[in-house]
Amino acid sequence: MSAYRALLDRYVELYNAGDLDGVIDLYADDAVQGMPDGIFEGRSAIHDRLARELEAIPDVTHTVVSFIEQGDAFADEWTFVGTQTGPFLLPNGTVLPPTGKRVEVRGMEIVRVGPDGKIVLNTLYYDNLAVAEQLGLVPEGAMA
Repeated sequence: MSAYRALLDRYVELYNAGDLDGVIDLYADDAVQGMPDGIFEGRSAIHDRLARELEAIPDVTHTVVSFIEQGDAFADEWTFVGTQTGPFLLPNGTVLPPTGKRVEVRGMEIVRVGPDGKIVLNTLYYDNLAVAEQLGLVPEGAMA
């Protein structure tokens, strides 16, 4: 197994266990995470974003579907499945109270790793509209 695949597997193991401190240890101090809802710079900002995500969907299961690496980077496809039982911060700054709705999202990310083996750039892509529909923020079938 490559060092990058081992890093990804460790990340997923820690994330699924809700070990946020363990996940954050995998990032460089000046790491940047790009998401559909914004750019988060530094471990503290990334920690806060992940904490909100895990508070909203504490039973999350993140599964790697495919993986490829080249040079100092890797990319993977993933699925994210869980139930929104906590408050969910929306991109407009409002908070969606717990809905009890199940969310299943497919996405991908590109990760660049520094010479010390820490994540320096993590850019994720997924369908925000599908998440909104599953949480009942968009009328069912409106995307069809």
